[in-house]
Amino acid sequence: MATKDIIRNMKDLVALDNLDGLKEYFYEIQPLVDLPWDVVYKDVYLHACLKKKPLIVNWLTEIYETLDPITKIALKQLFPYGRYLLNK
Repeated sequence: MATKDIIRNMKDLVALDNLDGLKEYFYEIQPLVDLPWDVVYKDVYLHACLKKKPLIVNWLTEIYETLDPITKIALKQLFPYGRYLLNK
């Protein structure tokens, strides 16, 4: 499955405010697919912020803590902008 398809599926779940479905989908594909998780995370996180889904944003913040240190450094700059979008 292509990265853009996975991102689209996850964004659809965010738009539906389906946190349980998003978790299930994430844990289902995480071990099976070698993806650029930083790109997937960034797109889904910002989409959740734009759609004003704080529960999903909180869950994604928990997922952030499980990422490797290099990816965490690359993604760290997302959070101030995401909070701005969420509170806008």
